[in-house]
Amino acid sequence: MSSENNIDSTRYPHLFSSLKIGNVVVRNRLMQTAHAKGFHASDGLTNNRDIFYHAERAKGGIGLIVTGARHVHPNSTGPSRTLARGNRPEIIERDAEMVSAVHAFGGRIIAQLIHFGPQGRSGSQDDYRLLWGPSTMKSPAYNEWAREMTKAEMDEVSDAFAQTAISSKAAGFDGVELHYSHGYLHQQFLSFVYNKRTDEYGGSLDNIVRFPIETLERVRAAVGPDFVIGIRVSMDECTVDGMHADDAIEMTKRMVATGLVDYVSATAGTYAAHADQIPPGDYAENWLVADGARMRKAIREVRDIPMFIVGHIVDADKAEALVASGATDMVAMTRTQIADPHFANKLREGREDEINHCIRCNQACIARLMVGNAISCVVNPAAGREQRFGSHTLIPATTGRPWLVVGGGPAGMQAALVLQQRGHQVTLLEAGAQLGGQLNYAARLPRRHKFGFIPRDMERQLRKAGVDIRLNTRWDAEQIAAFGAEAVVVATGSQPLKTGFTSTRPAIDRVPGTEQANVLSVIEVLDNPKQVGKRVVLFDEDGGRYALGTAEFLLDRGHQVHLVSRFISLSPNLALTLDLPVNYQHVFRKGLEYTINSWVRHIDGNSAQLMNLFTDTDSQVLDADTFVMACGHTPVNDLYTALDGRVDRLYCIGDAQLPRPLQDVIYEGMLVGREMLDSPDRFIEQGALEGFDGSWRQALL
Repeated sequence: MSSENNIDSTRYPHLFSSLKIGNVVVRNRLMQTAHAKGFHASDGLTNNRDIFYHAERAKGGIGLIVTGARHVHPNSTGPSRTLARGNRPEIIERDAEMVSAVHAFGGRIIAQLIHFGPQGRSGSQDDYRLLWGPSTMKSPAYNEWAREMTKAEMDEVSDAFAQTAISSKAAGFDGVELHYSHGYLHQQFLSFVYNKRTDEYGGSLDNIVRFPIETLERVRAAVGPDFVIGIRVSMDECTVDGMHADDAIEMTKRMVATGLVDYVSATAGTYAAHADQIPPGDYAENWLVADGARMRKAIREVRDIPMFIVGHIVDADKAEALVASGATDMVAMTRTQIADPHFANKLREGREDEINHCIRCNQACIARLMVGNAISCVVNPAAGREQRFGSHTLIPATTGRPWLVVGGGPAGMQAALVLQQRGHQVTLLEAGAQLGGQLNYAARLPRRHKFGFIPRDMERQLRKAGVDIRLNTRWDAEQIAAFGAEAVVVATGSQPLKTGFTSTRPAIDRVPGTEQANVLSVIEVLDNPKQVGKRVVLFDEDGGRYALGTAEFLLDRGHQVHLVSRFISLSPNLALTLDLPVNYQHVFRKGLEYTINSWVRHIDGNSAQLMNLFTDTDSQVLDADTFVMACGHTPVNDLYTALDGRVDRLYCIGDAQLPRPLQDVIYEGMLVGREMLDSPDRFIEQGALEGFDGSWRQALL
């Protein structure tokens, strides 16, 4: 293994040194690990969406890309039909195009191979398939039973890995990675929690590594000695009585000692601890680094091969230090490069002020995937849509014109930036003292400080691009009309709703008593927490961090909080973004009380009468000093109404149009910036990005 510097003038000499993996040289130490993208709903084959997505990141300077997991066997089903079927021979031609695109921009790409084992759904395809596992067990992910595999079935799976590796080699991939982590089939063989076998494949360390090693042997025999084979391993199952780093290191050493492995990619978590696989922003940065450094040292004692590490590594200086210290050979910054595919080049070229930082919210990546959609990104609306919105598609304006954007929240900032980048002269008005709008409130909630990255990053870029930003500026319709802009964008946001409205009782517009002075909105609480009394009842129509984060914000300040939720569980939306377990831990330890399936019938002074939403009968009465309504927002669009008919080109975007999730309004800002908001081309119809036609060559080369 060599580490030869190929960049002289950089703050990150170790990150931008080359690395030899087997017989492949990677240009730097930045990688994107395998992650499901949901691009393959139609036929399970590589398509334009894959190609443009990976090409954008190779163009952006990344060293190594590992594809999303690819099924190797028909009995590997997954939770849905959105993953690639690497076992289908038709994929070779398509993969060859994707590999060519990555190679054309100097990147390297490895195919990850997987059998989901028990972590699938028997009915996720158009038939029903038996789930296999090391032992007869129930999946912690999808609550289905898997049957203990026979030796013949294990051999069949090993052969399927080998055949898929042959196809990967034929397509030109730089190697394959065997997915031995995260609770999938081979990792469950490596787990004393799930592997209960009494034959030669269970019971001892030597036995539980036997099947993974047999699969390695079949793959190596199939592809030969000069093709890269890596393994991805979980260093910690992150479950009670589960495997931790000491055992994981010993297992990995046994696999490395075979001489069949060219690198190890270390991670953590299983489906019983799903959040540990893709940690939300609540996790400590660099939380796996210490165990990773131990594993790398132990591996080197057996064989001199590189090891890669993940673990909420978001800071480039820290990444540089990890490589420099020998803690890892390559740093995985996967969501970082979903958020900004040109992260590597911006670091290398000293353009850190142009980076869009990942806020670790999981809202538009994993949460979309969890409901069967393709991934995207809150801060990068082009993610997953590169064919339509990648860097090659930003068309300069024919003639630069003066535009006026009113409102410096996320939608307004995004619109102003894209308009200016295209050559218009943009003036951005913000009534407050800072940009960011309600992002600034989100960033005040516990462990949500990374939401502050968005206004910070965008303000830097707006100023660098030359946008005329005017803070503490509130213009009326007369002043705006007199300004003489070519077009006006109204992005004046929204205000909280305190009426107690719930969608479960749509006939009731206002709950009696919500007009009282001791009824506050979330925004009022965050603006002035001193006005909140000791005892608080918080009503949750949101189901996410808006409500639960406010509850914890108050708990941290010594308040007694009782949360009343109209949902059937506490903050159910957090299940999609994987921050439910960590937030439950915090609020339960801090004393949160809660009632679900309920709402408020009326408030009278310091008492709230609750009702059960299923029986419509009165239930308990809660006494409090302050009642807080987390019941959504209503648009602030009076200015748009006043300007209608007075401005030739007038747009209303963001919450001023309709309060929606953050990713929606930033996407809308991008559309108006591209002057596509009122065009039929704004719509991406089903399947439009999933063709296969070689168009990347003409578009990108």
